[in-house]
Amino acid sequence: MYKTTPWLSELIKLKEENHMHMQRISMRLENAPEGSLRVSSKWNKQQYYHKTDSDNPRGKYITVQDHYLAVRLAQKDYDTRLLKVLNEQQKAIERFLNDFDPEAAEQVFINLSEQRKALVTPEHLSDGEFIRQWMNQPYTRLGFKEDEQEFYTAKGERVRSKSEILIADALLRNKVPYLCEYPVYNNDVIFAAPDFKCLNVRLRKEYYWEHLGKLGDQGYSDRNVKKLEKYSLADDFDESRLILTFETDSHPLNTRVIDEKIRRYLL
Repeated sequence: MYKTTPWLSELIKLKEENHMHMQRISMRLENAPEGSLRVSSKWNKQQYYHKTDSDNPRGKYITVQDHYLAVRLAQKDYDTRLLKVLNEQQKAIERFLNDFDPEAAEQVFINLSEQRKALVTPEHLSDGEFIRQWMNQPYTRLGFKEDEQEFYTAKGERVRSKSEILIADALLRNKVPYLCEYPVYNNDVIFAAPDFKCLNVRLRKEYYWEHLGKLGDQGYSDRNVKKLEKYSLADDFDESRLILTFETDSHPLNTRVIDEKIRRYLL
């Protein structure tokens, strides 16, 4: 089993696609006509000949009525050449995957003594070490008012609604690292604290998740429209990394939407 990285996944995908192409091509070749095609030009017109006998290198002339035979022979020639190239590609990919150890660079740091690790800034981190460092980012969460209702996730973190429990527990269930209310900066100034900061471990890419849970409340909606405008206008914020979910009193958060957001952005 290969450790998944974006480029390695693409290579494995190419190997699988090549295999499917090779299967289709092999089936076509099994049903291809015998012999080969010879193409000749005469009076600026193409003429096609069907070669089946080495003693007759010229071949038999293919009439207009039998044009489909020329098509099949040409396809056979193309398929034969392509199959050879794809087979060579498959062998090259197999050799690379057999020889390449995707964890070798990370192991250099892992194999150091703890004393040396303390002195070294690693160039390559394992997923486990990367997650550990990411989760240990220092920050201060927003506080809670004394009269606020208490909600707790499966990890024992206090959040602000039952819907946030659903999101946090779904992230935990899918092994997506997250931090609650991690601040977002623009030009070194905090302008928002999204409900969750999430890590796509495979891509090592951060996303922010905002759940807007009281859209039936006009004041709440107005405040959050202004917040979303800040995300859009912030110079230092990549809006494509913002995950949004919504609900109203009459339309609660759909757990299928949570799962789809996680699948689409965080796995």
